[in-house]
Amino acid sequence: MIARLFAVFAPLLFVFAMGCGGRTPASSNDTGGAGGAGGGGGGPDGAVTDCNGGTVTFHLRAADGRNASYCVGMDCTEQWIVVSTKGGVSMPLTLGCNTTCEACTPVGCPAICITPKQMKEDGERLTWDGTFWADETCGANRCRTKQCAAPGKFMARMCATAKSSDAGPSCAIHNAPRCAEVEFDYPSAAAVEGAI
Repeated sequence: MIARLFAVFAPLLFVFAMGCGGRTPASSNDTGGAGGAGGGGGGPDGAVTDCNGGTVTFHLRAADGRNASYCVGMDCTEQWIVVSTKGGVSMPLTLGCNTTCEACTPVGCPAICITPKQMKEDGERLTWDGTFWADETCGANRCRTKQCAAPGKFMARMCATAKSSDAGPSCAIHNAPRCAEVEFDYPSAAAVEGAI
């Protein structure tokens, strides 16, 4: 009798778990070194709070040295770098306008887009500790969960856009972004240089 009841209710329990907080990956199976929490500290519900596998620093600059004549910022954010596996799977460095998979609740995104900002005189720098936000789903919601990259080879795409000639000190842009794609090792003591 118990075995028969289990056979009937087991599929329903699985569907219920997936609809109420169960998570499934939304990205490709190609992790290319990104997989798993590589030594990060645990938080509530097993969430990664930090990564301790080392760091790598990215530096974006203009090849002609005129860094302040460029603007940085992509997709309504101040981000100028995209990290991915060698197989092309993106590893978002920020949560963005997404819910965490632990919360699994829809979020409202601001209607106003963040404008690009002028590149610093010495270029843009970012030190990465291996933390990234993996795209997943929870129930009917898209969500992201914080993970730690495992040591390995990755790709960095660093982009900036030349300011319009009449922009003055502001970042009015009408040009296509210029990007540098660089393969790099994580972790690494050497800076990853991107020249556009």
